[in-house]
Amino acid sequence: MLSTITITSSNLCFQSPPPFLLHIHTHTHTQTSLNPSHKPLTRTHEDHRFQCFSADKDKLPSCSDNSSNTYGFNDTDLGNFLRSCSSVKEVRRLHVVVAKGCGGDSRLYLHNNLISVYVRVGRLIDARKVFDEMPERNVVSWTAMLDGYLKYGFEDEGLRLFMDFVESGIQANSKTFVCLLNLCSGRLDFELGKQLHGCVLKGGFGNLIVESALVYFYAQCEHLDEAFRVFDRMQEYDVVCWTTIITACSQHGKTKDAFMLFSKMLSDGFAPNEFTVCSVLKACGEEKALKFGRQLHGTIVKKLFRNDVFLGTSLVDMYAKCGITDDSRLVFDGMRRRNMVTWTCIIAGYARNGCGEEAINLFRVMKRRKIYVNKLTMVSMIRACGSIKALQTGKELHAQILKNHIEDNIYIASTLVWLYCKCGHYSYAHNVLQRMTFRDVFSWTAMISGCARLGHESEALEFLKEMVGEGVIPNPFTFSSALKACAKLKNIWQGKLIHSSVTKTPALSNVYVGSALINMYSKCGYVDEAVEVFDSMPEKNLVSWKAMIVGYAKNGLCREAMKLMYQMEAEGIEVDDYILATVLTACGDFDDEHLSKYSLRSGD
Repeated sequence: MLSTITITSSNLCFQSPPPFLLHIHTHTHTQTSLNPSHKPLTRTHEDHRFQCFSADKDKLPSCSDNSSNTYGFNDTDLGNFLRSCSSVKEVRRLHVVVAKGCGGDSRLYLHNNLISVYVRVGRLIDARKVFDEMPERNVVSWTAMLDGYLKYGFEDEGLRLFMDFVESGIQANSKTFVCLLNLCSGRLDFELGKQLHGCVLKGGFGNLIVESALVYFYAQCEHLDEAFRVFDRMQEYDVVCWTTIITACSQHGKTKDAFMLFSKMLSDGFAPNEFTVCSVLKACGEEKALKFGRQLHGTIVKKLFRNDVFLGTSLVDMYAKCGITDDSRLVFDGMRRRNMVTWTCIIAGYARNGCGEEAINLFRVMKRRKIYVNKLTMVSMIRACGSIKALQTGKELHAQILKNHIEDNIYIASTLVWLYCKCGHYSYAHNVLQRMTFRDVFSWTAMISGCARLGHESEALEFLKEMVGEGVIPNPFTFSSALKACAKLKNIWQGKLIHSSVTKTPALSNVYVGSALINMYSKCGYVDEAVEVFDSMPEKNLVSWKAMIVGYAKNGLCREAMKLMYQMEAEGIEVDDYILATVLTACGDFDDEHLSKYSLRSGD
């Protein structure tokens, strides 16, 4: 396998050897190889990326109307018949006609059509056989074959074909660039895609479809700034490019940008399609923008694709993420068609909102109807069991996971650790953690927080040490859980060690980590250190104020506790009953007119 591809920059065609070399380093890995000894391809998943129309007859050479063959019709008719084929049997029959009756200039035209139609009916091996046996190929031949590999997810085969294409010296066209950019998007090959972008600019191949593919490529590689730069420089727009940039913002958490772009799209007179609306609904769910989501729902019912399964699923997910499970279920029940994603969204919504029983009941219906259950469904179900401490159902799910050999999935295993900790079964959680071949920050945090909650504080700190020893960097939730363990143990030495580690990470500014530090120092009797952390916090919430006030009170500093309560109220944060009861209990003998005022209030 070649490790370097060279692309010319002078004539903007792929040649060997070129006068000016741009070295593109590509990293390949072995994937299923396609050769005639394999079974017919059956992978037919949907691919909503930009498609290449490599069999465009307006761009292809054509046979003369007067040329005829032994079957009594000309080669233009043969090309039309090929494009109208809907079954493998029809294609094979015409393939025989092409092989026996076609000659001259029309051979290339018909072979290109054969490649395209074999790709369309899912016979990628047959398409490659036609391609390999062609005595002559042009850019359409290469583009049709490349598009076939990408359509069915064989990016590595596509990359190998691209390398051969470079060596052929044939000049690429705009459709080839769309396919190549899709290849880079699928492989997340930023360096190669960037080089292709340079070739597009230098060769003047830029058009609406190519530039939309560039936006998609940069978004997939998580270079949103570059995606916006390409989008802003586009001369013309259509619904596809608007949807591409809106989807990119929605997927990468830029929800406000997604809303702004959607509004601009509408004001420019573009009507959204179902993919646009799905992306905006996703943004609504993430931002909890229920009002806007309801408005979109109304628009869908009135004007758009009322029975579309993707829109219905997006609505189910949006309402569930906004915490409105009744409306989510209403949409779900009203859908004529549902897929596995729809079921997973409603189950995940119930689990997220503490409705474990409803999630379990729906899962049982799903199983009775023999609907395929994916790993995300299993994760959602485990969360549902944990939310209501349904240990027995959780164990049954664990048994199914072992039976299906998916226990190595890091998300499933991490959620199982969380489930067993939630149900108070430390030994089961520990056993799952130890069996995991790979453990990430979420796996370790689930175990550490579970130990801290179950009274195994020393074990929690040991797991933290083991986690760091494996090179896994703790997140704010890990630090918070470990600091809670230190507070319960009153282990100031370990707490200070964790504080020292926190100062070297962005977690220091996290409000929950700060609150946990205040609580730890206060419980260990180090009030000055707690005050120092409190004063340095860039953001404070109810938990922070509560930790500091209670820390003062329990360390006998009642006057300071009272002052901070007044300061808290002055900043618009209500003193809750827990703070009030704690201060009154700890400072009951403290003679202060302000405390008397709070005592009267508690008597109300």
